[in-house]
Amino acid sequence: MKKKLFLGEGFGRAIVINLQRGDLLLESIRDLLKDAGIKNAAVCGAVGSLQKLVYHLPTSMGPTSDDQFITVEGNGPIELGSLSGNVLDGEPHLHIVAQDKKGNYVGHLEEGTEVLFLAEIVLAEIKDIHVYRTVNEHGVAYLTDKK
Repeated sequence: MKKKLFLGEGFGRAIVINLQRGDLLLESIRDLLKDAGIKNAAVCGAVGSLQKLVYHLPTSMGPTSDDQFITVEGNGPIELGSLSGNVLDGEPHLHIVAQDKKGNYVGHLEEGTEVLFLAEIVLAEIKDIHVYRTVNEHGVAYLTDKK
C-alpha cells in the first residue's frame, strides 16, 4: 500500500470524557462518542488509574502481525500514564502507557480494560475527514478513502 495523506477541515468540539470505577475504558470511549454523534477525533491526552489492563503488541516482523495479548490485574493499582491515538469512522485506535508496582506496559488498548478510581480523556473532534480502515491480505488494517 502506498503512502497517502488525508485532510480534514480542522477541529470541531473539544470532548472531555469522565469515567469512574468499574467503567470499561475502550468501550466507554466508543459508546460515548457514538451517542454524541462524533465519528472522528484525535486523543489529546488522558489521566487516571486502572484495576485491569488488557492490551496487545506485535511479536513478529513478518507481513502478518502475530500479536501477544496481555492482561494485567491483581498487582494493585495501575497508573494510566498516557493514552494516544485516534477515532476514525467511529472506531478507536488507541495505544496506552501504564505502570504498576511490577512494571511498565505499552501497547494497543483492548476491550476489558477497567477504570479503578477515575479516567479523564480529552479529545478533539476532527471535522470533515472521510477515511476508514480496511484490512489487507495479511490482516493489517490501513486507512483508505471513504467512498
